[in-house]
Amino acid sequence: MKEGYADNRFASLYYKELGQGVPLVMLHGNGESHQIFGRLAELMSRYYRVILMDSRGHGASKLKDTVRTQELTTSGMADDVMQVMDVLHVPKAVILGFSDGANVALEAASRYPDKVLAVVAVSGNALPKGMTAVSYAQVKAGYKFWRVVEKLPMPRRVKERAVSGRQLNGLMANWPHLTAAELSLIQAPVLLLTGRRDMIRPRHTLWMGEQIPDAKVVFVKGADHFTLLKKERAYAGHIVGWLREKGL
Repeated sequence: MKEGYADNRFASLYYKELGQGVPLVMLHGNGESHQIFGRLAELMSRYYRVILMDSRGHGASKLKDTVRTQELTTSGMADDVMQVMDVLHVPKAVILGFSDGANVALEAASRYPDKVLAVVAVSGNALPKGMTAVSYAQVKAGYKFWRVVEKLPMPRRVKERAVSGRQLNGLMANWPHLTAAELSLIQAPVLLLTGRRDMIRPRHTLWMGEQIPDAKVVFVKGADHFTLLKKERAYAGHIVGWLREKGL
């Protein structure tokens, strides 16, 4: 296992590697870190060179002081993925993302088509309104709430919590913005894994699959938004089987 940091002008990005073979970058969801992939990363490292990383403003990846209060964006996080790949001398990789990580994976594939071998997007969305109405309303309300709280006089630690709350809710309420035209630019094959009980609307997932030239949509039986983190072996089977079909 190797670990380290890749620096850019926005953040110091933590990464960790395990396994050998075709590079597979794994991206966690909102408010999480690479640690959520403990079991899944172990399973995938039997077949691939797994590269785990913490997104900017998450886990061990720290924002630089000059941008500490700026909004988080999926486009900026997609740039960070390329930064880590460059530091590790990885010209192309499979990108597997969960939730917001799936959104970043799709953004990276759209913006950097020559750097992405394939995408596995688990419970991702292309537009904020791809979420169910209840979920979308909750993150919008959370974003507005923390914006107000952030402006109040308070101790530093509470202030930092308010900034983080505003950033994390804003990431879901305002991003991504992948239009049909941008999704059509994705050249890599894409596996969209979701469930009928996901917080992403099934109709939205089907719409994404229609826009991406080489996409496969799979509704995992009985799955909700977090089933990936509970049934790692079952999902690893779906993912490895599909990647093998694609020669990866």
